[in-house]
Amino acid sequence: MGYRPEDYTTSYAQFFKDIQPPLHDTARAALSLGALPAGALPPLEQVAALLQSGYAAAETGYTLEPDGSQRVAVHTGMSGVSPLMWHWWFGWHGNLANRYKLWHPKAHRDARWADGKGDLGYYIGRTSLIEEYIGDTMEKAAIRFIPPAQLGLPDAGEGAVYICARVGYAHWPIDFGWLVHQLRATPDGAEMRSRFWMGGAHIEVRKGGAGGRLLSKILQKTVRLPEKQARELLAHCSEEMNCLASFLPALYSVCHSD
Repeated sequence: MGYRPEDYTTSYAQFFKDIQPPLHDTARAALSLGALPAGALPPLEQVAALLQSGYAAAETGYTLEPDGSQRVAVHTGMSGVSPLMWHWWFGWHGNLANRYKLWHPKAHRDARWADGKGDLGYYIGRTSLIEEYIGDTMEKAAIRFIPPAQLGLPDAGEGAVYICARVGYAHWPIDFGWLVHQLRATPDGAEMRSRFWMGGAHIEVRKGGAGGRLLSKILQKTVRLPEKQARELLAHCSEEMNCLASFLPALYSVCHSD
């Protein structure tokens, strides 16, 4: 965890602050409220509802669904940030641990691209292998970024960016969730509407043939995620998004002036 002496030689080391990012008030209120009623957050199949103007009935919160899955939503306002800055960030940060650590200094440990090709300036079609604490648990995850069109969402533009990914284990051939981050422009910058669907029907063995499909069905019916996991994911997302948004415009400027 943390920066090494050599990390401080980079042009972006000035943005590393070895502090715990604060939890935003909206996230704190959602955690105080507890789980929303099952179904209060829409299923993955209705993700295109993000295209509608205005806001959903619940923008920050979590649900525990009857099939053992969880849905998590987090809203983050980002003054001075543009949606395309986040599109750049996801292509830029995944190559080096000292970039990934900027995002959440107390929780992020490592990030690298599974293809081993380093910094190519894009992320869609690639898998990011990350190590991070969600609460007090070290997670080693594989984040496979997919084209937004695969979920019925548009490509990146000035007004909005959709970052979409399948989430799974880095060392086991199992996926267990999906994430979508919508970045849409606002009068003073942008806002991020994050959505996660974890567990239940979203568990799937990768490329397992008939045996994999059978194991997937067994896992879908038997695995029950603890409420603690949804709460910690909500808090982590709020912390990291607010942390990076606080200096992303300046970081973007520095990296584009190199």
